[in-house]
Amino acid sequence: MSESVICGIPYKDFLIRVEEFHGYRSPGILLGGIMVENALRELGPTPYLNVVTETVVCLPDAVQLLTPCTIGNGFLQILDWGKFALTAYDRMTLNGVRVWLNYERMADYPLINSWFDRSTENRQKPVFEEIAKEILSATSNLINHRSVRLYRALKISQRKPTGLCPKCGESYPLDHGPTCTSCQGEAYYE
Repeated sequence: MSESVICGIPYKDFLIRVEEFHGYRSPGILLGGIMVENALRELGPTPYLNVVTETVVCLPDAVQLLTPCTIGNGFLQILDWGKFALTAYDRMTLNGVRVWLNYERMADYPLINSWFDRSTENRQKPVFEEIAKEILSATSNLINHRSVRLYRALKISQRKPTGLCPKCGESYPLDHGPTCTSCQGEAYYE
């Protein structure tokens, strides 16, 4: 396993980065890293890279770890669709590559399948090194990709006017209404 390379990063160094960024060695980030590598290879060089993930779990961290696309700069968009899939695309041409797991083949890989199938009660969690070995050997069979064209860029490129909420005095996007979202009753705190 130590001779593997993910997005140009030697495997051992990749694991260190994963631990520093994600907090622990994660099968999802390892699989996500290989998916990112696949997408970037198929897409080719682009100075206008954006990525969208279709899950909130692990995959966005792999994108942020391996590309300049982050939540903060807006070049990473996250859809909570529950699919372990991503699309890397050029935000100027809207041409991209979608990468996803082939769930039909996952049954051939019992450790990956056990880790991925979260519906099983009281299952024994595989040791990271064991599942990592299976992931590294299985990815060419588990990862699908195809070229896509987006309908539109998902990053909002125009700045929205902001103002101060007349109720709480905090800044908010004016297109949210006469008061901020929180003062409209959508607060997540009291």
